[in-house]
Amino acid sequence: MTARSKERIYQGVCATVCVLVASVCVYPLLYTLIVSFCDPAHISFLGILPLPSQFSLTAYVKVFSAGSYISKAILVSVFRTAVGTVGSVLLCSLFAYALSRKGLPGRKPVMYLLIFVILFNGGLIPTYFAIRQVGLLDNIWVYVFPNLINAWNVIIIKQSMEAVPKEIEESAQMDGVSDLRNFINIVLPMSKPVLAAMAIFTMVGQWNSWFDAMIYVSSVHSSLWPLQYYTTISFNNLNQINQGGTGDVGSIIGIEDINNMSIKMALTVVTCLPILAVYPFFQKYFTKGVYLGAVKG
Repeated sequence: MTARSKERIYQGVCATVCVLVASVCVYPLLYTLIVSFCDPAHISFLGILPLPSQFSLTAYVKVFSAGSYISKAILVSVFRTAVGTVGSVLLCSLFAYALSRKGLPGRKPVMYLLIFVILFNGGLIPTYFAIRQVGLLDNIWVYVFPNLINAWNVIIIKQSMEAVPKEIEESAQMDGVSDLRNFINIVLPMSKPVLAAMAIFTMVGQWNSWFDAMIYVSSVHSSLWPLQYYTTISFNNLNQINQGGTGDVGSIIGIEDINNMSIKMALTVVTCLPILAVYPFFQKYFTKGVYLGAVKG
């Protein structure tokens, strides 16, 4: 067997494995999407593939009906994700830029403190008391302020900024460029891949977060619940959502109760779709960004 034949066999095996892995990942999404557009009672199966006999938007209409708070929950999630991501990347970048300066006083102790914070945290109860003491309970900013600084992101961004050629910065300083302009015009553009990678990590974390809403926001202020927590609560009250479509909206378009599984799948699609739509635009930065942050230790 020639080397070229071995290479073709190797590539074929790799392609087959990739297709199998992709199929395993895509199947749950495909199943969820199909079931959300019809009643499970009207689905037949060809092997493991669902085959709907008729499509319907009833589940989505019920999810967005007047009896649900999903529209408010989406706005809360969009707010916390957008503001939290921009604020976190900005502050982590400023922190990392300061730590990347070799002459910064107290640089090593701060680095040790960051590593300590990564390994240990204050615990749930002390954190709750701290949040209450600063007046963030039942406040939408409780989703943003506690997460603005991420020690891991700071260290990764710092490593990337240290890899910026010093000759470029020195040349700019000779031309009278200040540290702020150096940060904005030179360091940030050259750190774009790692910043994009950290931004998408932060974005996904903010969008998927729900535990902080359960701890810090009471049911009296349910209008501040993000989409993920609303979905978690709704999974336990599907009958209420199912019957909620029989009001004004339901009477107009003739909605009747459907299987709760369809509503659950519709909620899942609504919850996952926004982040799935954004994710591909940042994917190209992942590998390059993380590797750039790990070049220098």
